[in-house]
Amino acid sequence: MSPLHHSGQVIELTSGRTIFDYADEVRVRVPTSCGRVGDCHECIVEIKQGMEGLSPPTEAESFLSGNYRLACQAAVADPGTDIEFAPLRRQPRILTQATHRDIDPDPLTVRDGDSVTFDGRSVDRYQGSIYGLAIDVGTTTVAMNLVDLESGGTIHTASFENPQKFGGSDVMNRIAYDGGPNQGELRQVMLSAINFEIGEMARSLGLHRRLIYDVVVVANSTMRDLLFRIDVQSIGEKP
Repeated sequence: MSPLHHSGQVIELTSGRTIFDYADEVRVRVPTSCGRVGDCHECIVEIKQGMEGLSPPTEAESFLSGNYRLACQAAVADPGTDIEFAPLRRQPRILTQATHRDIDPDPLTVRDGDSVTFDGRSVDRYQGSIYGLAIDVGTTTVAMNLVDLESGGTIHTASFENPQKFGGSDVMNRIAYDGGPNQGELRQVMLSAINFEIGEMARSLGLHRRLIYDVVVVANSTMRDLLFRIDVQSIGEKP
């Protein structure tokens, strides 16, 4: 039998086991919300070596091409093949310091006695904290800051590789991908990745995600419109 490689870890292959099974074995967290049946399209992995040793792509993977597979669908067909995979969860370097500016927080979501209000309307009972998320959706990297809306301080920063990479490495390729038969897939994958990261952030900090009341998203025009389900085809046309 040949081995499977991931981040320096090597394990022996067994026919019929999926990449997700091996991800569990090497303790790599891969997003999923469908019980690993191929419905959520969240568990995208890049097969860096050994694609020929895997089972053929299933109908659930029809939106993928190149060296990308769903971890729950890609099973070992030839244990004699060396296989190397990487989930789209690598932690790129991001800029966390910039020119300092003093800005007084003025959020729409505030505490009013025993209530949390949004724009003057009660939305919840105050439970000790009010948080917001600032999300920067870049073409290659997504950065998230958890902010205390009462003090204005940043509580936690996280980042992950943009999971839309399977649709192309630049905005023009992603515009073309979204104009094809899999329109909306890039948006769904991004929403799933953001929700997954929110859950990871809440778990690591020991807080309930319900206490996150506001989300602000910044992005270039293509990343923004893909996320908000706005047609991006005109962005890719020549003037």
